[in-house]
Amino acid sequence: MNLRKRDYGTVVGPHPRTAQAGFEMLLAGGNAVDAAVAAAFAEGVVEPSHNGIAGYGGCVLIYRKKTEDVIAIDYNTAAPAAASENMFTIEDAPDAIAGYRVPGRVNVHGPLSIGVPGVVAGLCLALEEFGSLPLSDVTRPAINSARYGYAPNSANRGGMAGNAERWKKEFPETARVFLKNGSAPKKGETLTNPELARTLEAVAEGGREAFYEGTIAETIANHIQELGGCLTADDLKNYRPFITEPYKIQYRGYSVYTAPLGAGGLTTLQMLRLVEEFDTAAMSVAERFHLFAEAMKVCWPVRLRRFGDPKFVDIDIPTELSDNLTATLSEQLKSGLESPQPGEVVYYEPMNCTSHISTADAEGNMVSLTQTHGGGFGSMVTVPGTGLLFGHGVGRFDPRPGIANSIGPGKRPLHNMAPFLATRDGKPFATYGIPGGRTIPNNQLNISVSLMDLQTSTQAALDAPRLHTDGAEPIQVEPRAGEETLAALRELGHEVTPSAGIGGPGHGIRVSEDGNHHEGGTDPRGEGKVRTK
Repeated sequence: MNLRKRDYGTVVGPHPRTAQAGFEMLLAGGNAVDAAVAAAFAEGVVEPSHNGIAGYGGCVLIYRKKTEDVIAIDYNTAAPAAASENMFTIEDAPDAIAGYRVPGRVNVHGPLSIGVPGVVAGLCLALEEFGSLPLSDVTRPAINSARYGYAPNSANRGGMAGNAERWKKEFPETARVFLKNGSAPKKGETLTNPELARTLEAVAEGGREAFYEGTIAETIANHIQELGGCLTADDLKNYRPFITEPYKIQYRGYSVYTAPLGAGGLTTLQMLRLVEEFDTAAMSVAERFHLFAEAMKVCWPVRLRRFGDPKFVDIDIPTELSDNLTATLSEQLKSGLESPQPGEVVYYEPMNCTSHISTADAEGNMVSLTQTHGGGFGSMVTVPGTGLLFGHGVGRFDPRPGIANSIGPGKRPLHNMAPFLATRDGKPFATYGIPGGRTIPNNQLNISVSLMDLQTSTQAALDAPRLHTDGAEPIQVEPRAGEETLAALRELGHEVTPSAGIGGPGHGIRVSEDGNHHEGGTDPRGEGKVRTK
């Protein structure tokens, strides 16, 4: 595709409606930010398992061609003012993977799991500061999908089917909104959410204030408190997303950017620094996975022991990416490469369910945007009269006190979202991201190396086999890596568990060196769509 003035750009997203919503903004003369915001609002309607406009939050990176720089917007959730690190009962549970449990998992599902939702505020801020189209235009595709219907994809239909009986007993409003006659929709059947359409129309007319103040905010706060939660109208009113600088490293001649903590990309950057001294392009898949697995086993304990909200936790980012710390971690890495050890999981987290969107326009701007409910369907609480299903922001904290990621009033949790952008000599190179809980930082390592070291296409980087560990053996490896690779990893000293579908469907766009060609890719593990011209 040669990009001339009459050309538009590329949008990649996890649902056809998502990609179409963004592409419509490019057709209307909008830029990559307009496209990303429209796609994100639409995604919040058509993939309710993964995210929503009451999802707990997200993060976005924006490459601005005019100034040749990258900025980040953080719209992570914040814990309610009444939240505390002792708000949940902790029981010892030697039989559980984590070694403890919260009775009833009330930190994950139900009203106490709900933090301040950041999605509407974050998307409105991105549009106001860096977009070019009015909010009423960019929300229109989302409103239409909510009012006139959308067809849930297989992942969302499966989630609805798996939760249907529980919803009927514990979350009747969620059952009413997302089930058809008490059952999950079948393939090709559509769902509508007219109350969500009305909520979106209020946002389209009144902006973020229509959501965080006034009638909608009062309805949200009153219902959650009636259920026993602690979110208040003041929590909503006082919430603010913020524009900030992304984290950045130089990697083999590329500038690589990711969102700041609590996002997961800092761990990917640390792993990239560790693998940079190795000739990954000359390695076999097994050798490369051996290197990746040991880098993961070094970096995940660092993340889980020390990282948290930088406003609450003493952490110096230049130090985390410094030559000195990299050298220290590299010694651990080399020891592991010589003789892989069992490793450790500092704390267990089973949840994953997120969405990623990448956009690029004809002027050279790029966006990488990830947002989430947390786990599937978040808190599972839907507020009557609004159509809003809430994420479980409080559930992203460690429920135990005295830990870097413990709960605190106004604190923002550690999470795994990790949108990435890369430039080459100040020019756009790639925007890419992926869902999948703790697999996200690891898969971003794999995708980054594929794009920058192996010089693959975007599609090939997303097609490639994956591995995962968050600190301990056995490592998970996708069977598509092949029996020879799995056997070679075992020969190198690893315990290996074949695991299909590591991480959710990633999406990305690579820009040609002359800037005149976009190469979009969508993951074969999902049902996403590339829209380009």
